[in-house]
Amino acid sequence: MIKEKYKLSRYNVCYQNGDTQYIWNTYSNALLELKKSGQEYVQSFVGIKDKSYEFDLLKANGFIVYEQIDEFGRICLQEKQSLFTCNPTSISFVIALGMTCNYNCGYCFQAAADKSKAMTTDTAEKVAEYICQQLDENLNIRNLRITWFGGEPLLHTNLIDIISRKIIKYTLQNDISFHAHIITNGRFLDKNTLLLLKECYIKTAQITVDGTRDLYCNSKGASSDDFDSVIENICFSAERIKLSIRLNIPNNDAKEAIAITDYLLTQRELLGKVHVYFAYVCDYSLSPKVSQQAYANHVQNYFEWINHIIEHYDMSEVKKLILNRGRKTTSCGLIETHNACIGPQGELYKCEHCFGNNSLIIGNIWQGRFFNEAETVYYTTIDDSSKDKCSGCEYLPMCMGDCANDYVSGFVRFDCETRKRLFLKLKLLEVGVRI
Repeated sequence: MIKEKYKLSRYNVCYQNGDTQYIWNTYSNALLELKKSGQEYVQSFVGIKDKSYEFDLLKANGFIVYEQIDEFGRICLQEKQSLFTCNPTSISFVIALGMTCNYNCGYCFQAAADKSKAMTTDTAEKVAEYICQQLDENLNIRNLRITWFGGEPLLHTNLIDIISRKIIKYTLQNDISFHAHIITNGRFLDKNTLLLLKECYIKTAQITVDGTRDLYCNSKGASSDDFDSVIENICFSAERIKLSIRLNIPNNDAKEAIAITDYLLTQRELLGKVHVYFAYVCDYSLSPKVSQQAYANHVQNYFEWINHIIEHYDMSEVKKLILNRGRKTTSCGLIETHNACIGPQGELYKCEHCFGNNSLIIGNIWQGRFFNEAETVYYTTIDDSSKDKCSGCEYLPMCMGDCANDYVSGFVRFDCETRKRLFLKLKLLEVGVRI
Protein backbone atom coordinates (compact mmCIF):
# COMPACT_ATOMS: atom_id res chain seq x y z
CA MET A 1 0.00 0.00 0.00
CA ILE A 2 1.35 3.44 -0.96
CA LYS A 3 1.89 5.69 2.02
CA GLU A 4 0.10 8.94 1.40
CA LYS A 5 2.08 12.13 1.92
CA TYR A 6 0.77 15.65 1.55
CA LYS A 7 1.93 19.24 1.25
CA LEU A 8 0.44 22.70 1.39
CA SER A 9 -0.54 23.96 -2.04
CA ARG A 10 1.83 26.42 -3.69
CA TYR A 11 -1.23 28.47 -4.66
CA ASN A 12 -2.31 29.35 -1.12
CA VAL A 13 -2.54 33.09 -0.43
CA CYS A 14 -2.86 34.18 3.20
CA TYR A 15 -4.17 37.48 4.53
CA GLN A 16 -4.11 38.40 8.22
CA ASN A 17 -6.95 40.57 9.50
CA GLY A 18 -6.49 41.08 13.25
CA ASP A 19 -6.77 37.70 14.95
CA THR A 20 -8.39 36.17 11.90
CA GLN A 21 -6.52 34.80 8.93
CA TYR A 22 -8.04 34.24 5.50
CA ILE A 23 -6.56 31.63 3.22
CA TRP A 24 -7.39 31.60 -0.47
CA ASN A 25 -6.38 28.92 -2.94
CA THR A 26 -6.18 30.57 -6.35
CA TYR A 27 -6.42 27.20 -8.14
CA SER A 28 -9.59 25.91 -6.47
CA ASN A 29 -10.77 29.51 -5.80
CA ALA A 30 -11.82 28.43 -2.29
CA LEU A 31 -11.59 30.97 0.53
CA LEU A 32 -11.57 29.98 4.20
CA GLU A 33 -11.56 31.97 7.43
CA LEU A 34 -9.09 30.50 9.91
CA LYS A 35 -9.35 31.08 13.64
CA LYS A 36 -6.32 30.58 15.88
CA SER A 37 -6.54 26.78 15.89
CA GLY A 38 -6.78 26.67 12.10
CA GLN A 39 -3.82 29.00 11.70
CA GLU A 40 -1.73 26.85 14.03
CA TYR A 41 -2.72 23.73 12.11
CA VAL A 42 -1.58 25.24 8.78
CA GLN A 43 1.66 26.59 10.26
CA SER A 44 2.58 23.24 11.83
CA PHE A 45 1.39 20.95 9.03
CA VAL A 46 4.00 18.23 8.43
CA GLY A 47 2.45 16.41 5.47
CA ILE A 48 0.72 13.58 7.35
CA LYS A 49 -2.95 12.77 7.07
CA ASP A 50 -4.82 12.81 10.38
CA LYS A 51 -8.43 12.50 11.47
CA SER A 52 -8.92 16.18 12.19
CA TYR A 53 -11.67 18.39 10.84
CA GLU A 54 -9.00 20.85 9.69
CA PHE A 55 -7.27 18.29 7.46
CA ASP A 56 -10.49 17.19 5.79
CA LEU A 57 -11.60 20.78 5.16
CA LEU A 58 -8.26 21.95 3.79
CA LYS A 59 -7.83 18.85 1.62
CA ALA A 60 -11.36 19.06 0.20
CA ASN A 61 -10.81 22.69 -0.83
CA GLY A 62 -7.38 22.28 -2.41
CA PHE A 63 -5.26 23.90 0.31
CA ILE A 64 -3.58 20.55 0.94
CA VAL A 65 -2.54 18.34 -1.99
CA TYR A 66 -0.69 15.08 -2.48
CA GLU A 67 3.06 15.52 -2.18
CA GLN A 68 3.70 13.93 -5.58
CA ILE A 69 1.56 16.41 -7.49
CA ASP A 70 3.42 18.98 -9.56
CA GLU A 71 0.87 21.76 -9.34
CA PHE A 72 2.59 23.95 -11.92
CA GLY A 73 2.85 20.96 -14.27
CA ARG A 74 -0.88 20.37 -13.88
CA ILE A 75 -1.60 23.97 -14.86
CA CYS A 76 0.72 23.71 -17.88
CA LEU A 77 -1.00 20.54 -19.06
CA GLN A 78 -4.48 22.01 -18.65
CA GLU A 79 -3.43 25.12 -20.57
CA LYS A 80 -2.17 23.01 -23.48
CA GLN A 81 -5.34 20.91 -23.43
CA SER A 82 -7.47 24.07 -23.66
CA LEU A 83 -5.33 25.67 -26.35
CA PHE A 84 -4.92 22.70 -28.64
CA THR A 85 -7.91 20.42 -28.06
CA CYS A 86 -9.04 18.62 -31.20
CA ASN A 87 -12.53 18.00 -29.81
CA PRO A 88 -13.84 21.27 -28.35
CA THR A 89 -17.27 21.30 -26.78
CA SER A 90 -17.58 25.10 -27.06
CA ILE A 91 -16.52 27.59 -29.72
CA SER A 92 -16.47 31.41 -29.77
CA PHE A 93 -16.28 34.09 -32.44
CA VAL A 94 -15.95 37.87 -32.19
CA ILE A 95 -17.42 39.47 -35.32
CA ALA A 96 -16.57 43.04 -36.34
CA LEU A 97 -19.26 44.15 -38.77
CA GLY A 98 -17.48 47.39 -39.64
CA MET A 99 -14.99 49.90 -38.31
CA THR A 100 -17.40 52.83 -38.57
CA CYS A 101 -18.64 54.43 -35.34
CA ASN A 102 -21.00 57.31 -34.57
CA TYR A 103 -18.60 58.52 -31.86
CA ASN A 104 -14.94 59.49 -31.81
CA CYS A 105 -13.63 58.27 -28.45
CA GLY A 106 -10.11 59.49 -27.77
CA TYR A 107 -9.04 56.25 -26.09
CA CYS A 108 -10.26 53.89 -28.83
CA PHE A 109 -7.57 51.37 -29.83
CA GLN A 110 -9.16 51.24 -33.30
CA ALA A 111 -8.51 54.92 -34.02
CA ALA A 112 -6.08 54.05 -36.81
CA ALA A 113 -8.40 51.50 -38.47
CA ASP A 114 -9.85 52.14 -41.90
CA LYS A 115 -13.34 53.46 -41.10
CA SER A 116 -14.54 52.73 -44.63
CA LYS A 117 -14.39 48.99 -44.05
CA ALA A 118 -17.84 47.50 -43.61
CA MET A 119 -19.19 44.02 -44.20
CA THR A 120 -21.32 43.40 -47.28
CA THR A 121 -24.44 41.24 -47.22
CA ASP A 122 -22.64 38.64 -49.36
CA THR A 123 -19.81 38.46 -46.85
CA ALA A 124 -22.33 38.23 -44.01
CA GLU A 125 -23.93 35.21 -45.71
CA LYS A 126 -20.47 33.64 -46.03
CA VAL A 127 -19.65 34.38 -42.36
CA ALA A 128 -22.74 32.41 -41.34
CA GLU A 129 -21.73 29.55 -43.65
CA TYR A 130 -18.20 29.55 -42.27
CA ILE A 131 -19.39 29.33 -38.66
CA CYS A 132 -21.81 26.52 -39.50
CA GLN A 133 -18.96 24.75 -41.30
CA GLN A 134 -16.81 24.97 -38.17
CA LEU A 135 -19.66 23.37 -36.21
CA ASP A 136 -19.93 20.63 -38.87
CA GLU A 137 -16.23 19.86 -38.56
CA ASN A 138 -16.30 19.73 -34.75
CA LEU A 139 -19.16 17.40 -33.90
CA ASN A 140 -18.57 17.54 -30.13
CA ILE A 141 -19.44 21.24 -29.96
CA ARG A 142 -22.56 21.83 -27.91
CA ASN A 143 -22.15 25.55 -27.19
CA LEU A 144 -21.63 28.46 -29.61
CA ARG A 145 -20.95 32.02 -28.47
CA ILE A 146 -20.78 35.08 -30.71
CA THR A 147 -19.76 38.59 -29.64
CA TRP A 148 -20.88 41.40 -31.96
CA PHE A 149 -18.20 44.06 -32.23
CA GLY A 150 -17.25 47.14 -34.24
CA GLY A 151 -16.81 50.12 -34.64
CA GLU A 152 -20.41 50.35 -33.56
CA PRO A 153 -22.19 47.07 -34.38
CA LEU A 154 -25.68 48.58 -34.13
CA LEU A 155 -24.94 50.52 -37.32
CA HIS A 156 -25.24 47.13 -39.04
CA THR A 157 -28.33 45.48 -37.57
CA ASN A 158 -29.24 44.07 -40.99
CA LEU A 159 -26.01 42.05 -40.96
CA ILE A 160 -26.63 40.82 -37.42
CA ASP A 161 -30.03 39.63 -38.63
CA ILE A 162 -28.64 37.86 -41.74
CA ILE A 163 -25.91 36.00 -39.83
CA SER A 164 -27.99 35.20 -36.76
CA ARG A 165 -30.98 33.70 -38.56
CA LYS A 166 -28.82 31.17 -40.44
CA ILE A 167 -26.95 30.24 -37.27
CA ILE A 168 -30.11 29.96 -35.18
CA LYS A 169 -31.65 27.60 -37.74
CA TYR A 170 -28.50 25.44 -37.76
CA THR A 171 -28.08 25.31 -33.98
CA LEU A 172 -31.74 24.43 -33.40
CA GLN A 173 -31.53 21.60 -35.93
CA ASN A 174 -28.34 20.25 -34.34
CA ASP A 175 -29.18 20.74 -30.64
CA ILE A 176 -26.42 23.31 -30.05
CA SER A 177 -26.80 26.03 -27.45
CA PHE A 178 -26.32 29.49 -28.98
CA HIS A 179 -25.62 32.63 -26.93
CA ALA A 180 -24.77 36.04 -28.37
CA HIS A 181 -23.35 39.15 -26.72
CA ILE A 182 -22.95 42.68 -28.07
CA ILE A 183 -20.49 45.45 -27.22
CA THR A 184 -22.08 48.79 -28.04
CA ASN A 185 -22.12 52.44 -27.06
CA GLY A 186 -25.88 52.09 -26.67
CA ARG A 187 -26.89 55.11 -28.77
CA PHE A 188 -29.06 53.03 -31.11
CA LEU A 189 -30.31 50.48 -28.57
CA ASP A 190 -33.91 51.64 -28.83
CA LYS A 191 -37.06 49.55 -28.40
CA ASN A 192 -37.22 48.25 -31.98
CA THR A 193 -33.51 47.41 -32.05
CA LEU A 194 -33.74 45.61 -28.73
CA LEU A 195 -36.60 43.50 -30.07
CA LEU A 196 -34.45 42.49 -33.05
CA LEU A 197 -31.49 41.65 -30.81
CA LYS A 198 -33.63 39.36 -28.69
CA GLU A 199 -34.85 37.61 -31.84
CA CYS A 200 -31.17 37.14 -32.73
CA TYR A 201 -30.49 35.42 -29.38
CA ILE A 202 -28.46 38.34 -28.03
CA LYS A 203 -28.93 37.78 -24.32
CA THR A 204 -26.28 40.10 -22.86
CA ALA A 205 -24.89 43.50 -23.76
CA GLN A 206 -22.02 45.72 -22.67
CA ILE A 207 -22.54 49.48 -22.96
CA THR A 208 -19.66 51.92 -22.54
CA VAL A 209 -20.34 55.08 -20.53
CA ASP A 210 -17.55 57.63 -20.19
CA GLY A 211 -18.86 59.61 -17.20
CA THR A 212 -21.53 62.18 -16.46
CA ARG A 213 -23.00 64.36 -19.18
CA ASP A 214 -20.22 66.92 -19.82
CA LEU A 215 -17.34 64.45 -19.64
CA TYR A 216 -19.28 61.91 -21.71
CA CYS A 217 -19.85 64.44 -24.49
CA ASN A 218 -16.25 65.68 -24.47
CA SER A 219 -14.80 62.17 -24.43
CA LYS A 220 -16.93 60.80 -27.25
CA GLY A 221 -17.49 63.88 -29.38
CA ALA A 222 -21.17 63.45 -28.56
CA SER A 223 -24.09 65.80 -27.91
CA SER A 224 -26.18 66.23 -24.81
CA ASP A 225 -29.05 64.55 -26.69
CA ASP A 226 -26.77 61.55 -27.33
CA PHE A 227 -26.13 61.20 -23.59
CA ASP A 228 -29.84 61.41 -22.77
CA SER A 229 -30.70 58.83 -25.42
CA VAL A 230 -28.08 56.37 -24.16
CA ILE A 231 -29.29 56.68 -20.57
CA GLU A 232 -32.92 56.17 -21.62
CA ASN A 233 -31.90 53.15 -23.70
CA ILE A 234 -30.03 51.69 -20.71
CA CYS A 235 -33.04 52.13 -18.43
CA PHE A 236 -35.38 50.50 -20.93
CA SER A 237 -33.02 47.66 -21.85
CA ALA A 238 -32.10 46.81 -18.25
CA GLU A 239 -35.60 45.39 -17.76
CA ARG A 240 -35.28 43.13 -20.80
CA ILE A 241 -31.65 42.07 -21.26
CA LYS A 242 -28.68 41.43 -18.99
CA LEU A 243 -26.65 44.65 -19.08
CA SER A 244 -23.06 45.41 -18.12
CA ILE A 245 -22.09 49.08 -17.93
CA ARG A 246 -18.39 49.56 -18.61
CA LEU A 247 -17.17 52.85 -17.18
CA ASN A 248 -14.46 54.14 -19.55
CA ILE A 249 -13.57 57.23 -17.55
CA PRO A 250 -10.93 59.53 -19.13
CA ASN A 251 -7.85 59.69 -16.85
CA ASN A 252 -9.45 56.87 -14.80
CA ASP A 253 -10.88 59.47 -12.41
CA ALA A 254 -12.47 57.98 -9.26
CA LYS A 255 -14.74 60.95 -8.50
CA GLU A 256 -16.24 60.85 -11.97
CA ALA A 257 -16.70 57.06 -11.75
CA ILE A 258 -18.49 57.53 -8.42
CA ALA A 259 -20.69 60.32 -9.82
CA ILE A 260 -21.91 58.35 -12.85
CA THR A 261 -22.37 55.19 -10.76
CA ASP A 262 -24.58 57.03 -8.26
CA TYR A 263 -26.49 58.65 -11.10
CA LEU A 264 -27.21 55.28 -12.71
CA LEU A 265 -27.89 53.24 -9.58
CA THR A 266 -29.72 55.82 -7.48
CA GLN A 267 -31.20 58.58 -9.63
CA ARG A 268 -32.09 56.26 -12.48
CA GLU A 269 -32.97 53.41 -10.09
CA LEU A 270 -30.81 50.77 -11.79
CA LEU A 271 -29.49 49.20 -8.59
CA GLY A 272 -29.83 45.42 -8.90
CA LYS A 273 -30.68 45.70 -12.60
CA VAL A 274 -27.23 46.25 -14.14
CA HIS A 275 -23.64 45.29 -13.52
CA VAL A 276 -21.23 48.26 -13.37
CA TYR A 277 -17.52 47.90 -14.08
CA PHE A 278 -14.90 50.65 -13.68
CA ALA A 279 -12.46 49.74 -16.46
CA TYR A 280 -8.86 50.79 -17.01
CA VAL A 281 -8.65 53.21 -19.95
CA CYS A 282 -5.20 52.68 -21.43
CA ASP A 283 -3.35 55.37 -23.35
CA TYR A 284 -1.46 53.40 -26.00
CA SER A 285 0.69 56.42 -26.83
CA LEU A 286 2.50 55.96 -23.50
CA SER A 287 5.48 53.67 -22.99
CA PRO A 288 4.68 50.31 -21.33
CA LYS A 289 6.44 51.43 -18.12
CA VAL A 290 4.41 54.64 -17.88
CA SER A 291 1.24 52.71 -18.75
CA GLN A 292 1.88 50.29 -15.87
CA GLN A 293 2.22 53.23 -13.47
CA ALA A 294 -1.02 54.63 -14.87
CA TYR A 295 -2.62 51.24 -14.21
CA ALA A 296 -1.38 51.30 -10.61
CA ASN A 297 -2.99 54.74 -10.23
CA HIS A 298 -6.19 53.41 -11.77
CA VAL A 299 -6.34 50.56 -9.25
CA GLN A 300 -6.04 53.06 -6.39
CA ASN A 301 -8.96 54.96 -7.95
CA TYR A 302 -10.80 51.67 -8.40
CA PHE A 303 -10.39 50.96 -4.67
CA GLU A 304 -11.81 54.42 -3.89
CA TRP A 305 -14.78 53.64 -6.14
CA ILE A 306 -15.33 50.23 -4.55
CA ASN A 307 -15.14 51.70 -1.03
CA HIS A 308 -17.78 54.27 -1.96
CA ILE A 309 -20.08 51.53 -3.20
CA ILE A 310 -19.59 49.53 0.00
CA GLU A 311 -20.41 52.54 2.16
CA HIS A 312 -23.49 53.61 0.22
CA TYR A 313 -25.10 50.39 -0.99
CA ASP A 314 -26.20 47.07 0.51
CA MET A 315 -23.39 44.50 0.54
CA SER A 316 -25.47 41.97 -1.38
CA GLU A 317 -25.75 44.50 -4.18
CA VAL A 318 -22.03 45.30 -3.97
CA LYS A 319 -21.21 41.68 -4.76
CA LYS A 320 -23.40 41.85 -7.88
CA LEU A 321 -21.51 44.92 -9.07
CA ILE A 322 -18.09 43.33 -8.76
CA LEU A 323 -16.78 41.00 -11.43
CA ASN A 324 -16.73 37.41 -10.19
CA ARG A 325 -13.23 36.24 -11.03
CA GLY A 326 -12.39 32.58 -11.21
CA ARG A 327 -9.45 30.41 -12.20
CA LYS A 328 -8.36 30.58 -15.83
CA THR A 329 -6.92 27.76 -17.91
CA THR A 330 -5.52 30.10 -20.58
CA SER A 331 -4.70 33.80 -20.52
CA CYS A 332 -7.64 34.44 -22.88
CA GLY A 333 -10.27 32.15 -24.35
CA LEU A 334 -9.90 33.69 -27.80
CA ILE A 335 -6.38 32.31 -28.24
CA GLU A 336 -7.63 28.72 -28.12
CA THR A 337 -7.06 27.31 -31.60
CA HIS A 338 -10.72 26.74 -32.45
CA ASN A 339 -11.81 30.32 -31.57
CA ALA A 340 -11.33 33.34 -33.83
CA CYS A 341 -12.18 36.96 -34.55
CA ILE A 342 -13.81 37.71 -37.92
CA GLY A 343 -13.26 41.08 -39.58
CA PRO A 344 -15.62 43.02 -41.87
CA GLN A 345 -13.98 41.66 -45.03
CA GLY A 346 -14.07 38.06 -43.80
CA GLU A 347 -10.49 38.10 -42.52
CA LEU A 348 -9.57 36.09 -39.40
CA TYR A 349 -7.57 37.28 -36.38
CA LYS A 350 -6.66 35.90 -32.95
CA CYS A 351 -7.63 39.05 -30.99
CA GLU A 352 -10.07 41.93 -31.42
CA HIS A 353 -7.18 44.34 -30.89
CA CYS A 354 -5.85 43.12 -34.27
CA PHE A 355 -8.87 44.21 -36.34
CA GLY A 356 -7.80 46.33 -39.31
CA ASN A 357 -4.12 45.34 -39.17
CA ASN A 358 -3.37 43.35 -42.32
CA SER A 359 -0.07 42.02 -40.94
CA LEU A 360 -2.00 40.21 -38.18
CA ILE A 361 -4.46 38.34 -40.40
CA ILE A 362 -4.35 34.58 -39.70
CA GLY A 363 -6.73 33.44 -42.47
CA ASN A 364 -10.13 34.20 -43.97
CA ILE A 365 -13.59 32.69 -44.19
CA TRP A 366 -13.02 31.48 -47.77
CA GLN A 367 -9.66 29.71 -47.39
CA GLY A 368 -9.63 29.03 -43.65
CA ARG A 369 -6.61 29.44 -41.38
CA PHE A 370 -3.15 30.11 -42.83
CA PHE A 371 -1.26 28.62 -39.83
CA ASN A 372 1.16 31.54 -40.10
CA GLU A 373 3.30 33.25 -37.49
CA ALA A 374 0.61 35.88 -36.87
CA GLU A 375 -1.38 33.01 -35.32
CA THR A 376 1.24 30.72 -33.81
CA VAL A 377 2.92 33.53 -31.86
CA TYR A 378 -0.18 33.56 -29.62
CA TYR A 379 0.43 29.96 -28.55
CA THR A 380 3.42 30.65 -26.28
CA THR A 381 2.44 28.65 -23.19
CA ILE A 382 2.97 29.48 -19.54
CA ASP A 383 5.99 27.14 -19.23
CA ASP A 384 7.94 29.01 -21.93
CA SER A 385 11.25 30.38 -20.64
CA SER A 386 10.15 33.94 -21.49
CA LYS A 387 7.46 33.58 -18.80
CA ASP A 388 9.70 32.28 -16.02
CA LYS A 389 8.51 34.95 -13.59
CA CYS A 390 5.01 33.43 -13.77
CA SER A 391 6.00 29.88 -12.81
CA GLY A 392 6.58 30.66 -9.13
CA CYS A 393 3.67 33.07 -8.65
CA GLU A 394 0.90 32.00 -6.27
CA TYR A 395 -1.59 34.07 -8.32
CA LEU A 396 -0.83 32.27 -11.59
CA PRO A 397 -4.21 30.45 -11.84
CA MET A 398 -5.99 33.82 -11.74
CA CYS A 399 -4.21 35.46 -14.68
CA MET A 400 -2.19 32.83 -16.60
CA GLY A 401 0.25 35.53 -17.69
CA ASP A 402 -2.58 38.03 -18.35
CA CYS A 403 -3.44 39.50 -21.77
CA ALA A 404 -1.94 37.40 -24.57
CA ASN A 405 -2.04 40.31 -26.99
CA ASP A 406 -0.01 42.43 -24.55
CA TYR A 407 2.61 39.69 -24.50
CA VAL A 408 2.67 39.36 -28.29
CA SER A 409 2.79 43.11 -28.97
CA GLY A 410 5.29 43.83 -26.19
CA PHE A 411 2.99 46.51 -24.76
CA VAL A 412 2.27 45.15 -21.26
CA ARG A 413 -0.34 47.39 -19.64
CA PHE A 414 -0.42 45.86 -16.16
CA ASP A 415 2.19 45.43 -13.44
CA CYS A 416 2.05 42.20 -11.45
CA GLU A 417 2.07 43.55 -7.89
CA THR A 418 -0.85 45.88 -8.54
CA ARG A 419 -2.74 43.06 -10.25
CA LYS A 420 -2.23 40.83 -7.19
CA ARG A 421 -3.58 43.48 -4.82
CA LEU A 422 -6.65 43.85 -7.00
CA PHE A 423 -7.29 40.09 -7.14
CA LEU A 424 -6.98 39.75 -3.36
CA LYS A 425 -9.21 42.73 -2.56
CA LEU A 426 -12.00 41.53 -4.84
CA LYS A 427 -11.81 38.00 -3.46
CA LEU A 428 -12.01 39.16 0.16
CA LEU A 429 -14.96 41.41 -0.68
CA GLU A 430 -16.92 38.25 -1.48
CA VAL A 431 -17.05 37.63 2.27
CA GLY A 432 -17.31 41.30 3.24
CA VAL A 433 -13.66 41.86 4.21
CA ARG A 434 -12.18 45.23 3.27
CA ILE A 435 -8.46 45.80 2.82
